[in-house]
Amino acid sequence: MTLKVIKMKTALTIAGSDPIAGAGIQQDLKVFQALGVYGTSAVTSVTAQNTTGVQKIKVLDGKIISEQIDSVLSDLRVDAVKTGMLGNAEIISIVYGKLREYGIENLVVDPVMLSTSGAELLERSALEPLKKLISAAKLTTPNVREAEILSGIEINGPEDMKLAAGKIADGMGGGGCVVTGGDLKAEDRFTDVLYFKNRYNIFSEKDRGIETHGTGCVFSSALTANIALGLWVVQAVRNAKKFTSDAIRHYVMLEHLPSKSNLKIPDASINSGRVIVVDMVRRGIDRIISCKDAYKLAPQVGVNIAMALENANSVEDVAGLTGRIIRVKDQLIPAGVVEFAGSGHVGRVVLTAMNYDQGRRAAMNIRFSDEILEVCKKTGLAISGFDRDEQPQDTKTMEWGTKAAIEKSLKEEGKVPDIVYDRGGIGKEAMIRILGKNAEDVVDCAIKIAGRL
Repeated sequence: MTLKVIKMKTALTIAGSDPIAGAGIQQDLKVFQALGVYGTSAVTSVTAQNTTGVQKIKVLDGKIISEQIDSVLSDLRVDAVKTGMLGNAEIISIVYGKLREYGIENLVVDPVMLSTSGAELLERSALEPLKKLISAAKLTTPNVREAEILSGIEINGPEDMKLAAGKIADGMGGGGCVVTGGDLKAEDRFTDVLYFKNRYNIFSEKDRGIETHGTGCVFSSALTANIALGLWVVQAVRNAKKFTSDAIRHYVMLEHLPSKSNLKIPDASINSGRVIVVDMVRRGIDRIISCKDAYKLAPQVGVNIAMALENANSVEDVAGLTGRIIRVKDQLIPAGVVEFAGSGHVGRVVLTAMNYDQGRRAAMNIRFSDEILEVCKKTGLAISGFDRDEQPQDTKTMEWGTKAAIEKSLKEEGKVPDIVYDRGGIGKEAMIRILGKNAEDVVDCAIKIAGRL
């Protein structure tokens, strides 16, 4: 039996325990796993809580918390750390000292002070040590109530959120601050404000009318995972927002959830499909750049590979390379990272193909030539093309061209083609697009074509 070694980034959560796993370290670890990050933990407190409220809190002894952190950080290379419920000044000081001792730079502080039900989760005397911890963080993620306490600013809208975020970040020397606006709804929309490196980014989304337990943990742990994966802060926040929104939209339906509680538990597992898709695109890229003949397929604009989630409905649901795979002499070199919405052009080809066949979830562009087209025919691939000169005004080429080629093939051959091509136009390079069921499928096809050139 061949064992497969999987290389993973690692994250550590230092937080409390939630017995129903909607928040705390249990939810953090689920999020890390869903995003393809290996999760580790140090427990700071044990709670008795559920969707109706917090019944009891037992803060652990500082020595065992310190030893847990040592156990993880002395043994593993941790790429990012998240803190959640810390409880009191002593624990915060211990955590701060340990993170400095081990030189942790990628720190996300979720300044947990109050539960959704209003229970106090942080002693009032711990505020100053908490601010000191935030000063060592790359990002902190207070909700509106926590941001008011940290900044001393009353928050009534997005402008107040901006002031508070700036004051928290600049006043405490931290890297950045995201004030999450789930507690502050305006015109049926929620707004989050990121302040980072003297710039503001505003993230707004429609209120889904779903009250949840553990949303803050989902967001901060998703943010930590994205930081561990090496994403730039703004993109990491954007990804974490998308992840959290999806988790809320697909909340867990518990059969015996008591009727007296309306709080729903966000489902982090719904996003595990995103990890699988990204991994398949990455593996596809690795395979194509390892093929000795693949350079023959590279167009001047470069190659891209994209793959969609099941039931995708926008480019945000399609993973691709943010740059391109380019030819350097007789080899292919990838530039960029694989992420959702990474490739607009190839992503739109995939989405259009899925309108006709939900199984065609991937596409890859390669160089056009009559020789390559002939190889495609001899390989037995179904082929269809479109003419850019026939494109109507006010249409996007990828959607219109792919649609035209597919409908032509359906009419003439009764099936969605494997190959969609065009011969270019003024300022537009001729191109072949391979359609397939997944990223590895289109790469397999490309490798077969390259081997016959």
